Order: sequence, then structure tokens, then C-alpha cells
Amino acid sequence: MTTAQLILRGILRSQHVRQQRRTQIIGPLFLALAAATAGGVPSAGQVPLTARPLTPRQVFDSVASHHPLVQAAQARVRAARASSVTAGLLGNPVFTYEVDNAQLPGGPPPDMEREVMITGTLPLEALYQRAPRKRRANSELRAAENEVVVTRQRVALDAARAFHQAAIAQVGVEAAHDLASWLDTVVAYNRNRVREGVTAEADLIRSELERDRAGAEATMQEADAIRSRATLAAYLGDSPVALSNVVVAIEDEPLTFASESIAPTVLVAAGARSAMRNESTDAQDSITAAIVNRALTSRAEMRAARERVAGAGAGIATEHAMLIRQLGLTLGTKQSGGTTSLVAGLSLPFPILDQNRGEIARATAERDAAQFELAAQERTVRAEVSGAYYAARILTDRAKALAQRSNGYLAHADEARRIALGAYREGAVPLIQVLDAARAWGDARLAFYRILYAQHESVLELLVAQGDDLLTMPAIRDPKPRE
Repeated sequence: MTTAQLILRGILRSQHVRQQRRTQIIGPLFLALAAATAGGVPSAGQVPLTARPLTPRQVFDSVASHHPLVQAAQARVRAARASSVTAGLLGNPVFTYEVDNAQLPGGPPPDMEREVMITGTLPLEALYQRAPRKRRANSELRAAENEVVVTRQRVALDAARAFHQAAIAQVGVEAAHDLASWLDTVVAYNRNRVREGVTAEADLIRSELERDRAGAEATMQEADAIRSRATLAAYLGDSPVALSNVVVAIEDEPLTFASESIAPTVLVAAGARSAMRNESTDAQDSITAAIVNRALTSRAEMRAARERVAGAGAGIATEHAMLIRQLGLTLGTKQSGGTTSLVAGLSLPFPILDQNRGEIARATAERDAAQFELAAQERTVRAEVSGAYYAARILTDRAKALAQRSNGYLAHADEARRIALGAYREGAVPLIQVLDAARAWGDARLAFYRILYAQHESVLELLVAQGDDLLTMPAIRDPKPRE
């Protein structure tokens, strides 16, 4: 074999060795990447291990920063501010250049001397019309600014409800999958007993039916979880969000507040049951009255309604001022026969007929409607405060009691299920008692979290009812991650 052939064989052998090494390295990497890709797409209803839980504060921040309804309300504020600028402007002067006794093109010169008059007319109606127009525009501007707060509160409450629905659905999915897995162990146990001839096949069939029912229930819970996640995703911005990746942080305690500036809410959210039980009816009514008084002065809906009444009153004054529409002062000069003279005048319409009588009646009716709307808003505020306060009291008492005994409450359900299964294996209880204990375990978990998040919503509604802004309050505590 020649030297060139030896060199060529060596090159081919080295390339073959490198190709084998590359295959040995790339093959496992490809398999690992495929496994990671397959594992990175969780099935519906399952919580991704790497997903970061979403907290209520993050949802509120998303609503405050770029929710379309909030942005639309802010755009209306800009429009009202522009209208306020327009209402404060003065009228433009009118300049006039007039030539008398001028020669027609191609015609003979006139017998009279040519006269030139230059005048300027300054509108004066703004002197008595500008002030009411400006008051009305400023009132509408302040009403629009308060409407932004109203919109923010409404969207924040809707986002909180969507968050709580997603949380309950997530708990339901977890409980359903846990129950289905637990029933799998019961089915496996009965299958072994049937195989060994220890028990009849009826228990196996019954446990399999219950497991399949739990699997169907888990599928329904997954569908509900997907819908709730889709509703929640509408408050998370315009970026596409995978529904399976929206995971909310689950809270195990009633909502509490660190701020001492909201004493009635602290009384409710902190769960001071001893103080609540010792309260007389008069004391409870005084607390409710204090919250109502605060709401009537601080809620954005009340401020906006009062501004509409003030704006409607200014609208009546504007329409009265429109009785004399065109008042102007004219100054100028006149050139005639080589002499320049001063021209001055005042234009004042004579209001023989009141052409603005209909508009005055319309503005008066609008003022009356705004006053009725203010009275209706006061009734609504009183009702909302009273309902939110007493609902928060009741739900907080119950949620706090369950949370204080959460280890015992939920642990008792686990213990009952475990004891029932142990007794069934010993032959002390029938299978139906085991299945009842399993269902009671799932019902206990859902009942606990439903009343817990109902308490959360009631406290948030009380905050809104008494005039606090959910999107700017630093007192709302984010949920702690479950252990």
C-alpha cells in the first residue's frame, strides 16, 4: 500500500471517529430537548412546575397600566380637558376694509370722492358668557377624572373576581386529580383481592365506576379551569398568553390589611371576633354610618355626580347669558376727501323675542336629572356599604374560623378518608363508606376555598364601597405560597 493510500485511510478513519463522537453527543441532547419540549407543554388543568404563580397585585398592576377600558376613560379626560381650554378662549376680533365710490373696471370715474374705511370689531359677549362656560367645562373635566377612578375600581373588582374564579377552578382541578389518583389505589387493591379470590368482583366494579366518575369530574374541572383562565387572561394585557401557563397563587388565609388608616376594614379583615360579638346594634350601626359618611365624601361616583350637578347649574347660567348673543365694539378710521376721521360703534342686538327660552328649559331639566341621579347614587352607596360591611363580617368570621383550624379542618377530611380505607381493608366497613369519605374530602376542600375567596371578594368590595382605590392601595397583601 502506498503512502498516499495510508494517508487517505487515516483521514477517513479520523472522520469516522469524529462522526461517531458527534452522534454520541448530539443524540442524547436531541432526546433531552425533545423530552423537555414534550414536558414543557402541560396538559389542561395541570399546573406547570416552572410556572410562576400570578398574584392579585400583578393583575391589578396590569389593569392599571394598560387595560383598554381604563385607557378609554383617560382619553375622555383628555377630551374634557381640551373642551375646558376651548371654553376659556376669547372671541377673535373681526377686521373690515371697506371702499366706497370706487371706479368700476372699464367704467367712468364716479362723481363722488373715493372713501376708505378700516375698522376692527371686538366681540364682547365673552365678558359675561365665558365664566359660566368655563365653570361647566371644569365641572365636566373633574367628573371625567372621577370617572377614571370609577372605571378603575369596576375593572379591578372584575379582575379580582376572575382571579378568584381561576383560583377556585385550579383548586378543583388539583382536588379532582388527587381524588382520581387515590381511587386508582382503591381499584388496584380490589383488583388484587379479586385475583386472589378474597372478595367478590362487585367491589371492584363499583370502585372502577367511581374512579371513572372521578376522571370525568376531573375533565369537567379542567374545562372550567380553561374558561376561568381565559377570562383572567383578558386582564393580563394584549400579549398572547398560553392558557395552560396562567397559574394563580393560592391563598390559605382570609384577606388582612397592614394599614391602620382604614379602621372599619381592619376591624372586619383582622377577624376581631371578640369585638364583633360584644358590639351592640347601636355600635354596629355607628360603624356602618361612619363608613357611609366616608363613602359619601370620598367615593369617586359621588364626586362625579356632584360635579355633574354643578356643571348642569353652570349650563343654566350659560343659556341665560346667551340671551344677548352678539355684542361687539367697533373702532376704525375713515378716509374721505383727504381727511381721516375716527369710526366707533357698538353693536347690540335688541332681544324682543327670547330665542333661548327652550334651551334654558332644557338646561334646567338636565340640572334636575343630575340632582335625581345624585340622590340615586347616594342610595346606591348606602346600600352597597351596608351590604358589603355585613357580608364581610359574616364571611370573615367563618373564613377566619376555618383558617385557624385549617390544619384540623382539611386534615380531618384526609384522616377520615384514610381511616375509612384502613377499616375497609380490615373488613370493618363497606366500600360505600370509603367512597363517601373520598367525596367528603373533595367537597371539604372546595367548600373551604370557596368561602375563603368569597371573603376575599367581600373585603375588596367593602374597600371599594368605602372609597379606597384597589389599584393604588399598598395594604393589600399578596397570597403566600402554599407549603
